[in-house]
Amino acid sequence: MTTQLIRRQDRDGIRSIVIDRAGKANALTADMMHALAEAIGTAANTELVVIEGSGTAGFCAGADIAEFLEGDQLERQEEGLKAIVAALVASPRPIIAAIHGRTLGAGVLIASLSDLVIAADNLAFGLPEIHFNMYPVIVQAALEEKVSAAIAFQLCATGRLLDAAEARALGLISDIMPAVSFAAGVADRAAFYRDRVEALSIGRRAMRSGGSSDVLARIVRLAPLMHENFGRPGVRETIARYLKTR
Repeated sequence: MTTQLIRRQDRDGIRSIVIDRAGKANALTADMMHALAEAIGTAANTELVVIEGSGTAGFCAGADIAEFLEGDQLERQEEGLKAIVAALVASPRPIIAAIHGRTLGAGVLIASLSDLVIAADNLAFGLPEIHFNMYPVIVQAALEEKVSAAIAFQLCATGRLLDAAEARALGLISDIMPAVSFAAGVADRAAFYRDRVEALSIGRRAMRSGGSSDVLARIVRLAPLMHENFGRPGVRETIARYLKTR
């Protein structure tokens, strides 16, 4: 079942990976996180990786918070997020995230660690965890690969959603495409970058050669804070109340 929710296709030198759970706003379960990491990590015979989300609602609504209330699933989601980070950072292939609509939580993490981000003009990009009295420490570490620590904190602490123009102004996205023709626009830009993949790969290596922080190591250090936060009184109950209203 999980392999059906993370679809992949290799064509013309491009590995297309689609998060295909539109009925749940492409929210990622722990199993889906590991499947996504595996799909990124096995793209050795392609030149470029493009990650997309199915449906019209958005790219990815983040981690499936319903799993937070199920036994050890919070730990499994932590491991899944770390697997995604490791795959994105270690990929020898340039990675493009094609994001549209609601791009939240783990969706922001994926975009923050991708080399290029193509966004639809209906983008709503942000971190709503604060509304559940949770702080997205893991996503903040990923955001800081693209923006300053102060800006990352503001986005995490306020839960404010950015539109496409605001996200591009901060350096979080590289291209904006009309939502009505987004699929065609993504295909066109992906072909453009594939045809220049040698130069793009040089740029990727240059970006990572300047002594940037080891984001995976930082996330491993920060992960206990996520568990501390979830264990605070009222957090589990707030999530449960929200799920009942959906």
